[in-house]
Amino acid sequence: MSARAAWQPWRLGTFYAAYFGAGAALSPYFPLYLDDRGLSAAEIGIVVALGQGMRVIGPTGWAWLADRTTHRLAILRLTAFAACTSFLPIFIPGGFAQVFCVMLVFNLFYTGQMPLAEAIAAMRLREDPNAAARYGRLRASGSIAFIVFVLSTGALLDRIGLTPLPYLAAGLLAVTFASTWLVRDAPASETAHERISVRARLREPRVRWFFISVFLMIFAHSALYTYFSIYLAQLGYSKTEIGVFWVLGVLLEVVLFYSQGRLFKRFDVLRLIEISLLVAAVRFILIAELARFAIVLMLAQLMHAVTFAVHHSACVLTMQRWFPGRAAARGQALYTSVGYGIGGVAGSLVAAWLWSTASPSAAFLSSSVAALLGWCAVRRARKFDSPVNAVAFARQSQ
Repeated sequence: MSARAAWQPWRLGTFYAAYFGAGAALSPYFPLYLDDRGLSAAEIGIVVALGQGMRVIGPTGWAWLADRTTHRLAILRLTAFAACTSFLPIFIPGGFAQVFCVMLVFNLFYTGQMPLAEAIAAMRLREDPNAAARYGRLRASGSIAFIVFVLSTGALLDRIGLTPLPYLAAGLLAVTFASTWLVRDAPASETAHERISVRARLREPRVRWFFISVFLMIFAHSALYTYFSIYLAQLGYSKTEIGVFWVLGVLLEVVLFYSQGRLFKRFDVLRLIEISLLVAAVRFILIAELARFAIVLMLAQLMHAVTFAVHHSACVLTMQRWFPGRAAARGQALYTSVGYGIGGVAGSLVAAWLWSTASPSAAFLSSSVAALLGWCAVRRARKFDSPVNAVAFARQSQ
């Protein structure tokens, strides 16, 4: 039996579920916990930006080591264990400096895990004609776990307050580490056509414009990830309602992940990225100006299925195409580092500045502008990705 045939997707799917279950406790509610702990809005923005910033260093370093040694699974287990243990000092009482130091070390390890898992998935699905459909179903396991834990955590925190949040997060991080022992790595071999130079690939105009669009898309989402829960709390929504709004988009996201095979067979991946950026521009205007109306907020959150699920799957499949073989981990890490790292830091800091000096709605309006600029960038990427331009550039590079 071949390694590909022996692969059991539920093993990697269990890791996705555990990882995003932990993220469900941290992403929507950790800013509220920090606010309850006494940190200011600017300090909360810095802590969240720190997590994004470590996505520049963590994924790149761990991915380079994984591609160099081909021991992706061992490094995945190491980072999961280190993330679990490094989070524990959050229980020690302290202010901004103490929280900053804990999250600095924690995110160094936590941010490196998903690119490694995505690289394992990409290696398993390479040259698979149904890669989009199978990846979508794999990724949906994480989305389902996110829904379950966002809803249950919100209801729990409404009942007993924010104090237990770190305990819940630590427990889920331990489960994430345990789930890595179910994962089976993909073969490390590669074919001759898969041997590419990462440095040379990054010189291609289509790749540069693509990464600019990724940077701008995650920049656009940073205000959402940093301040959405606090923003809704200020508008009078309860913690349970906040959890429901977070979940609405993820529910449709699950449906899309499961059914995206047909969508990706019909449309070019870069065209889908274009569409997702335009939808993002509309979504953030609605949040900025009309979030006090629950029906409009519901519509904006349902757009998450396009602005995240479609965009993310299209980006992962693009990286799989442009960075195959032993460059897979570095390709996925570059996507994470440029987008969630550099883009996330810049977006969080700009959102924090606008939140403090202008207004909460200004932070979300800047997200809409960034999404429109990203749409312009990916249109350039599509132009350079045409077969004629690709061949011309390959000849110039020889």
